[in-house]
Amino acid sequence: MQGSTQPDDTRAELYVRSLLPDGHTRQQAGVIDRLEALTDGDELTDVTVHVVGRQIPSTPAEARTDMGLFALNRVSVFQEWAKRNDCSLEPAFRVRTVDSEISDEQYRALVFPVQLLAEYRGAQLTCVSPHTADGETVTVTDHVEMLEREDSTAFSPLERASAPRPATGSEAETDVEVEARSHEAIDEDSDPLLPE
Repeated sequence: MQGSTQPDDTRAELYVRSLLPDGHTRQQAGVIDRLEALTDGDELTDVTVHVVGRQIPSTPAEARTDMGLFALNRVSVFQEWAKRNDCSLEPAFRVRTVDSEISDEQYRALVFPVQLLAEYRGAQLTCVSPHTADGETVTVTDHVEMLEREDSTAFSPLERASAPRPATGSEAETDVEVEARSHEAIDEDSDPLLPE
């Protein structure tokens, strides 16, 4: 694309939480449509959407699926990016104690945001949203608008931040179902709708 300020291999990973009320799913669909339009216009070379449950185990030992391990790895990388850039990913991610209905035990779980956008240039992680820097929060919508304007971020990229994608097809669907098992109905205590 002529005049583009985006490098040739700028791609995005969008993480969306499953089993949300309709208002959230419409917002998620709108972001997906806008990101796909950016691939059509050559601003992005690829967009990957990962569906995650409301929460994941907070340690690799407790993660029982490929998707759970993948998501936990990504969160670790996102936190490293935030630390490098003096940003905060809170309150997007938070840890809470969960009572297991199956084992009657408690465990710590990492609650995923309704949606999260990670931008890469090659293997470098260049931006994660939502994040807070200098008292200002950059939402997923803000980040998409930056990509649409072809604005480059001023953050320090995190090298070798790419990871193999989790299993695809029916195996991935099974992993998502396992990770979301504790949320068989719509999340009644979901986050409020994101600002437009």
